[in-house]
Amino acid sequence: MTRHRSPYPPWIYRQSGVVPFRWKGEDLEVLIISSRGGKRWVVPKGIVEPGMSPAASAAAEAREEAGVDGEVGETSLGSYRYRKWGGTCEVDVYPMRVRDELTEWPERSMRRRRWLPVRKAARKVDHKKLRKIIADLPELIGPAGEPAAPHPPAEAIEAPRLVYLFRHAKSSWSDPNLDDFDRPLAPRGERACELMGEYFRLADIHPGLVVCSAALRTRQTLERVLPALGEAALVRYYRGLYLTGPQAMLNQLRRTPTDVRRVMLVAHNPGMQTLAQRLAGGGPDQDLRRLAEKLPTGALAILVFRGRSWEELDEGSCELHSLVAPRDLDMSRPI
Repeated sequence: MTRHRSPYPPWIYRQSGVVPFRWKGEDLEVLIISSRGGKRWVVPKGIVEPGMSPAASAAAEAREEAGVDGEVGETSLGSYRYRKWGGTCEVDVYPMRVRDELTEWPERSMRRRRWLPVRKAARKVDHKKLRKIIADLPELIGPAGEPAAPHPPAEAIEAPRLVYLFRHAKSSWSDPNLDDFDRPLAPRGERACELMGEYFRLADIHPGLVVCSAALRTRQTLERVLPALGEAALVRYYRGLYLTGPQAMLNQLRRTPTDVRRVMLVAHNPGMQTLAQRLAGGGPDQDLRRLAEKLPTGALAILVFRGRSWEELDEGSCELHSLVAPRDLDMSRPI
């Protein structure tokens, strides 16, 4: 019997958001924003970023989507669920006392923002559970109107460093006369890149630097997912990463400039799998077991690194956040 499943890994459906509020005299007001399509009113929310607490991630979303900064309480006001991306997203909602409204922010051209009294704001949003959370805000935040155990403003939150280890997709052996360095992607590999590219786009995989083996199959893998990585990615190709060992890969990552917070390595096994295992000092048991067994072609391992500089990257210095392979995203495959 075929069992239904969500098309993306569970962490994609774990989200957090904020109810931004302020006092205007003795009146409590809430900030709501329009959806990207402009047809609904919502609160700032998004996927909980790797290595960040739900509250800290929600604060970053508020800055990006609504252009507001403030203190976010560490205690959730409640949660609600909605259907998206073929699964069910669960959103933990936190109070945010707004201290600053920005005039420029990343999604300014995509959204409108509107301050309203609590009851009016509650009536504007669609989701029944979210309406109740907003309506109950005065009681939930207490008479002082301050979030309990406030989190620092979003501008003060420093996101952890992330390492993306991306193994090239399946390559072709159809031409026995080709040198291994020049083998292209197989049709199966091209399909895997489509699946992973969509996952990268959805999961906000935006490295500041990409270092890639100069072999044809690694270059083709990167080229096919590059549009999903955003315009900020600086790409560097190195022949020395072709079939090299884990220590050489580690040395390359250690040369990442300090101001780069996210780096992606696109290379080959067995070095990639060994490097991922050495770096991972912890993480979800299921993903650690999978990693010990195999790093499949086209798979991405996300590792959270909290060091002050990339020179400190070493064995056991990271936590494995997730391991996702094209096979995990292929909805045509029964489970």
